Amino acid sequence: MPLTTHNVTGKDPCHRSTDQNVYTLIYACCAIAQAVLAIFAIRLFIKERSVSTLALILPTAAVVWDNSIVALGASIGDGPLLVGLSWPRFIGHALFTPAWIITGIGFAQRAGARFLRHRAITVGQWVVYAVCVVLGLLRSVFFLKMDPVSESGLFYYHNAGTFPGPPFGSIIMLFVVLLCGIGVWRLAKTPWMFLGSVYMLVVSVIPTTIAGFVFSNTGEVVMAASLVATGYILHRRASAGSTAVTGDLTLSARTGQ
Repeated sequence: MPLTTHNVTGKDPCHRSTDQNVYTLIYACCAIAQAVLAIFAIRLFIKERSVSTLALILPTAAVVWDNSIVALGASIGDGPLLVGLSWPRFIGHALFTPAWIITGIGFAQRAGARFLRHRAITVGQWVVYAVCVVLGLLRSVFFLKMDPVSESGLFYYHNAGTFPGPPFGSIIMLFVVLLCGIGVWRLAKTPWMFLGSVYMLVVSVIPTTIAGFVFSNTGEVVMAASLVATGYILHRRASAGSTAVTGDLTLSARTGQ
């Protein structure tokens, strides 16, 4: 049985066609931007093989698929194909978005936050990540109810499920990265991770009915860009021997540098 589509545009067909072209292009550009950022993150991972950089790649790559499916939704149309293609959007958010917790703490460790190298923090970050994943899976998979939305020429599914409360996993991730961003700014003199987190926080708290769905979606692009930039800055500092502490785990025979 087809799902009911909500058309919130209220515009004539000519205007809807123009909007579809514009918003499809915007989402396609967001997907391309995230793909470029994912490539830079992969190149950084190849250079240093750090866990924090691997964790940086996963959410960035997941959002490439997210934006691509939203951009293509109107062309694909309502039905089993788009439903199938949309499942990875929700699963990816549940599994990978909290991974930036690992990135934020790892970058702060490398910037010189010595207390974050304590074993309790090392173990605790994975516990927090696991809790966020469980909450994300409950919200985005087990309680998922795909509700189609036709908005400004776009067609996509959003989650109309009944899991109570806000998206705790994403909120926890955001505040961990924001706090770590303060430490990186103070210790490594680079503000980008903090500023990217603040931007993400701002676009998250503004309702989409006011800010618009596209503007809200730019938060992930800006935050990913800020993390990639921070990763490269810390890598250059470590290569130049100017980083106070390099405490991030590496995927090699040793766990420190």
